[in-house]
Amino acid sequence: MKIRKMTHWILVLALCLALLPIQANAKTSFTDVNDRHYAKDAIEWAKKQGLTVGYPDGTFKPNQEITESQFVTMLVRFDCNSPNSFAARPGEHKAMGNYRYLSQLFLPLHGINSRYARDSSIERAHAARILAAYQGVDLSKHEAVYYLYKNEIAHGLTGKNDYYDYEPTNSLTRAETVNFLYQMSRKKGCDAIGLSAKATGQDNGIHSFPSNFVNEGEVDFERPLQPAPPSKDDIPTVNQIAVDIEKPVLTANGKDSTYITFTFRDCDGELIPYERELEFTVTSAQGAKIEVHSTPLSEEMPDTINPDTPPIDQLPPVEVPEVPELPENDKVDEVDEPETEIKGIAKVAATFASVASSAPKVVSDGPDVTIKVIAPRKTNTATDTITVTPITTSGKCVLPSGVATLTYEPKAEVQLELSDSIDGRSTLTATVAKAGGETITNFNGSLTLESQSGLAFNESAPKFINGVAKTFFITPTYLIKDEIKATAVVNSSINDESVRSIANKSFFIPVAFAPPITATTCTAEKPEIGFVIDSSGSMKRNDPKRLRVSKTQEFIHALQADDNIATHFTNIGMFIERGKPTAVSPAITRVKESGGTNIASGLKIAFSKFTTEREKMLILLTDGKSSKAPIMKELEEAKKRGIKIFTIGLGNNLDKSLLKQIASETGGSYFHIKEDIELPLVYQSILQEINCGNPLPTCSLIASVFESASVKLTSHDVLMETELVDACGTISKVIVRFSSSHGDLDYELTHRGQNLYMLNKKLFEIQDFQIKDHATFLAFDRNDKLLGKQRVHIEH
Repeated sequence: MKIRKMTHWILVLALCLALLPIQANAKTSFTDVNDRHYAKDAIEWAKKQGLTVGYPDGTFKPNQEITESQFVTMLVRFDCNSPNSFAARPGEHKAMGNYRYLSQLFLPLHGINSRYARDSSIERAHAARILAAYQGVDLSKHEAVYYLYKNEIAHGLTGKNDYYDYEPTNSLTRAETVNFLYQMSRKKGCDAIGLSAKATGQDNGIHSFPSNFVNEGEVDFERPLQPAPPSKDDIPTVNQIAVDIEKPVLTANGKDSTYITFTFRDCDGELIPYERELEFTVTSAQGAKIEVHSTPLSEEMPDTINPDTPPIDQLPPVEVPEVPELPENDKVDEVDEPETEIKGIAKVAATFASVASSAPKVVSDGPDVTIKVIAPRKTNTATDTITVTPITTSGKCVLPSGVATLTYEPKAEVQLELSDSIDGRSTLTATVAKAGGETITNFNGSLTLESQSGLAFNESAPKFINGVAKTFFITPTYLIKDEIKATAVVNSSINDESVRSIANKSFFIPVAFAPPITATTCTAEKPEIGFVIDSSGSMKRNDPKRLRVSKTQEFIHALQADDNIATHFTNIGMFIERGKPTAVSPAITRVKESGGTNIASGLKIAFSKFTTEREKMLILLTDGKSSKAPIMKELEEAKKRGIKIFTIGLGNNLDKSLLKQIASETGGSYFHIKEDIELPLVYQSILQEINCGNPLPTCSLIASVFESASVKLTSHDVLMETELVDACGTISKVIVRFSSSHGDLDYELTHRGQNLYMLNKKLFEIQDFQIKDHATFLAFDRNDKLLGKQRVHIEH
C-alpha cells in the first residue's frame, strides 16, 4: 500500500502510438460461461480437446464440485499417450478402467480402493498432490500447492500465494479443474509421467518455501470424504442453444432495454453456418416491446451474388440418430462417448402452427438470433420469458425454441436521456419518475452533474420544471468514452415516498463520442476504391448507432475519389452504388442489420464493379465469420487483379487470422476494434495511408485497456478486479487508486494469469480515509508510462 498527498492532475485522452491487434474472444459454447468468466479460455479449450462436453441444457456448471472419478476421467483424456478412456469390467464403477490405468503411475488416488471416495468431491489440496504426481513429482500437500504456484499452474485467491490463499480444504470445482489442466498443458505439456512407487512425499524440499507460507506448528488433517451432490450425465444433446443476455434485470419503465443473442446448433451439434439465414418469430410473455430489423431479401437490389450457398429447402436433410437412454444407475457427470436421445420431433414441429402470425419475425445471422427487448411499464416485479421459435426447418432436423428469462423491477428513478448532437451541442434530459415510469410533476429540486472526463455543462445544477430538467454541453470532437453522474437534490421537505427514495441518490448514463474524420492531402492521385460493409443481424448489437454507415460516408467525402464502389452483404453480396461521393455517400444508408454473413459473396460483387486502370483499393468491414474456402478463392482474385484490401474486424466473434491474411497477402492492413466508436481512428489511419503513403499512428481508446473493472465493498472486504487487453503495449503494473479527504490511497493488484488482475483487502484498512464513491484503475508499462485509466463507481 502506498499513500501520497492529493495533487492536481488531469489525464488528457490521446491516441497511443500504435494500433496493435487485440485478441478476439470467441463466443462461449456454454450458456452459463460468459466471455468475461476467468476460466472461459480454459473451458473452451477443454471442450475442443474432448475433456468435457457440458450438460444437456447447454450449461457447463463451472462452480459445481467435481468428484474424484470425474477428475480421473479428465486426467485420462488429458494424457497425450492414452486413449479417451479405459473400459470398466461388468459390474464395476464406470471409472474403474481409468483408475487402473492411473494406478500404474502411482498417483495418490483414494478411489482406487474406495467406491465411496470415487463419488466424493475432491479437496483442492489433494488435487494439487495428484497433479504434481502426474508430472512426476512426489509431494505432500503444502509442497504440492507451492509447486503449482511455482510453475504458474495455480494462483492464490488474494495474491498472497501462501498455503491458505490456495483455499486447500475447499472442494475443487469443474472450472478450477479445467483451468489447472489448461495451465499444465501450456507450461508442462500433457504427458503423464507419474511416479515409480507409492506417493509418500519423497520429493519434499525441492523448493524452499517463502517465509510465512505455512504457519509454524500447523497440523494438516485430512478431512472426511464428502459425497458430491448428484449430477446428470455430461452428455451433449442436439440443438444446444446458448443464450447471451446483456442485462438480465431491467427497470420496468418502458425505456430500459437489453440485447439478447441466441446461438443455435444443428442436429450434429455444429453451429449453423454463418452464410445461412433462418427465420424465427419472437414473443414476450409480459408484452415487452421487441425490436428486430428483418428486411426481406426481395426488397434488395437485384444485383446480388451468392454462388456458394443453396436455398435452405434444397439442403440435404439431417438424419437424427436414435440412441437408447443410458440406465439410471450408470449416469455420471463425465461419459466416454457423447450419447443422447431425440424425442418429440413431431411435437416440436406441431408448435410451429400455433405461433401467432402477429409475432415479430427476425432473420438469423447464421447460428445467431439477436433481438432488442424494451422493458414494459409495471408497478410490480415481473419475470418475462422471451421465446424465439424457428419458422424454417430442414428435413427431419427440427430446431427447438430458444428461451431467455428477464426480470422487470419497478423503481423510482431519475431517467437520463442524451439526444443526438445538434449544432455542435448534446442535450441531457433528466426526468424524475415513480416506479412504473410515471413522471413526478411536483418535484421541487435541482440536478447536480459531473462526468469522469470533465464535460462542461452550460448549467451544472438545472432546476426541475414539471419533473424535467435539461442542460447541454459542447459535443466532444475527440474519441471519448465517459459516464455522466446525476444526483437529484430536493429543496423542500419530503412527503412523497417516491421522492424520498431518489433524493440525493446518484444515477448514471454512459456516453460515447466518435471523432469526425478529417481530410489529409499529400497527393491528388486517388485510387478506385470499394467498400464491402457487413449488414448481418449481429450488427444490431455490435453497431447500434450505425457508425459504419455515418463514418463511411465521412470517409468518402474526406477522400474525394472519383470512383467509389459501395456494396454490402448478408448471406448474399449486394451492390449499392458506384460513382462520385455525392452519389455513393447517401446510398450507403441502405446498409442494414439483418441476416447471415457471407464475406466471399460481398467481395465477389465488389470486385465485379472495378473497371478503371487506376490503383485499386478496398475496405472490408465485418463483425463475423464466414466459410474460409470461398473467401480464399476471392483472395486469389484480388491478388491477381492487384486489389489492395484493408480489413476491419469489429467486436469479438471474428476469424482474426483470416482477416489478417486477407490484408497481408494483398498489401493492406488489418485493424481490430472492440467498439464502433473506435472506427474513426481506423478510417483516419487508412485515409492517411491512401493520401500520404503512410498510416497514421493510432491505438484504441485508452479506457478500453480495462475489461470488467470493478471495486466491491462487502461487510468485511474490499474486492478489486479487472481483466486487461494489451491494446497500447505490454502492461506490467495495475493500480487501484482511492481518493479520500486524506490524500490518495494506491493498491497494486496481483496478476492471476490470463490477463486477470485481482486484490482483496480488509475493509478496516480504508475506512479511516473517508474515500469517495469512486475508484480509478491505472495501467502502466515497464517504464511506468500510463497506458490506461478508467474510473469506476464503488459497489456496495
